[in-house]
Amino acid sequence: MSNANSGQWMLRRIIIIAVSVLAALALIIVAINAILVENDMVGCSEPGPDMCSGADAIVAVSGGDTVARANKAIAMYKSGWADKLVFSGDSADPKSISNAEAMRRIAIDNDVPADAIYTDESSQDTRENAKNTVEILHSIDAHNVILVSSPYHLRRVKMNFIAVDSAINYRTAAADDQYWQHWYLTPNGWIIAAKELAGIAQLSAEVQ
Repeated sequence: MSNANSGQWMLRRIIIIAVSVLAALALIIVAINAILVENDMVGCSEPGPDMCSGADAIVAVSGGDTVARANKAIAMYKSGWADKLVFSGDSADPKSISNAEAMRRIAIDNDVPADAIYTDESSQDTRENAKNTVEILHSIDAHNVILVSSPYHLRRVKMNFIAVDSAINYRTAAADDQYWQHWYLTPNGWIIAAKELAGIAQLSAEVQ
């Protein structure tokens, strides 16, 4: 084989390997999105029938891009999806206000009436978000609930709430989390995905 032919063969082989690696990576990214992102209301632009029906309450749990989660819940409230808002989550910094209180203040600044807002300020993780928030949902007689969180968190948050009280009907709605945009292009995005997959696996094992 001549040097020219050998070089062309080697180049073709490199291209084939590169395309194969990219195709495999694309499949992995699609699979991760399919596992993590359970956005029940992705096609709902306004309250309507079936999956797009209104709810008794909208719940936003803190974490990730908390402001985006709060803004999504507030926008849905103002669009008539529910007449009650529940914000859940403590702060990682004991010297600052809770995330729930921070979200409540954002809602108040956006003209949401204070008496429409309920807060859980003690939850440190998703498991506690579910446990403590379900108690609030019971107290306000909410049976149909929209859970708002970051896209990557939707399936796990729904699983945790179902584990606490499966009699309540839960639907999920995704906030526009800045940390998840093109997540596969950053190391932090892959870390977030890995942690969520591990959390789902752990919860699944506990339920079985």
